[in-house]
Amino acid sequence: MANSGCKDVPGPDEASFLYFAYGSNLLTERIHLRNPSAAFFCVARLQDFKLDFGNSQGKTSQTWHGGIATIFQSPGDEVWGVVWKMNKSNLNSLDELFAWVQKKMVCRWSIKRS
Repeated sequence: MANSGCKDVPGPDEASFLYFAYGSNLLTERIHLRNPSAAFFCVARLQDFKLDFGNSQGKTSQTWHGGIATIFQSPGDEVWGVVWKMNKSNLNSLDELFAWVQKKMVCRWSIKRS
């Protein structure tokens, strides 16, 4: 993951983790509904992925009655988002929010500071 605008703040420690967000989780108000510890870390780009709406099960949002934002591997494409620094106590709420995801996606990335 490349970045733009990273803060000069320490990365994750034993009690926290970094979470790449896209779609509705870009909004501070939205991410804080279930993850009050989320603190903006930086704007970032996920290389070789593409943003799409919907998923393999055809699940739609019950809130806005449309496709749910998702990402998939796509060489040459990129997805822009933000990185939130969050307390590990919020992991369960993320798991509940994304329970429809069949497998967890782990992407290797690094943040380069200017």
